[in-house]
Amino acid sequence: MSAPALALAFFDQAREIYGTARSGTTIIFEGRHPVPHPTGPALEPVGDGWRAELAGVLELELAPVAEAAELGKEVTARVCRVSGRAAGRTIEGLGTLAETHSPPVWEQLDALRSISALVDERNALLALARRPRNALGHGQERINARLLHDGKVMAVDDTRLSTVYDSGGRQRSAGLELWVPGEELPHRGSGIVIAGSSLDLEGLRVHTAVFRWRLDGRDGVGAYELVVRREPPAAA
Repeated sequence: MSAPALALAFFDQAREIYGTARSGTTIIFEGRHPVPHPTGPALEPVGDGWRAELAGVLELELAPVAEAAELGKEVTARVCRVSGRAAGRTIEGLGTLAETHSPPVWEQLDALRSISALVDERNALLALARRPRNALGHGQERINARLLHDGKVMAVDDTRLSTVYDSGGRQRSAGLELWVPGEELPHRGSGIVIAGSSLDLEGLRVHTAVFRWRLDGRDGVGAYELVVRREPPAAA
């Protein structure tokens, strides 16, 4: 069995430095300006956390602050405290580390969306939405979400995600309703894009965005990534 594929994200609001990285690509956002790199960092476990290093780009320590969130059978995600250096500057903030145990089967999917909304070390949202091939709309997506509430990871029975896109199909803002078992009212969230970048990868269009979130009345930061299948052009 192959090792899980790892992906990280980090958010330093005070310095306005954000980043996402995985095998084959790294994007550092300095304010609203994205700086892409065609290589992912080396990631290795260190104690209960991880160290990520890409020469001349980033050198980070990621320490989990809560138990893992299982987003279906395919992905395990963790909220982490992140410290180190990126873009030549010292950074400190929150982030995520995601392990993908089995890659998406794109013959069966039209889109994949991943969301993180990080308020503090004890409160956050992690979600993954999969849209089946030829689905009529996002209402047919399968969404797995976990809410970190007062330090406890809670299952979410029903996640309602609405998104506003620009003319290029990039996510601009979003709204969330999260229904937790045993609670009469939903947890609510909303977010708006801070910075974004798009690229094409092997038949896929990837829109990566840093979002400013408000979750249950508290401000946070995180990511909203949208991966869409790109159909090959029809034969002439």
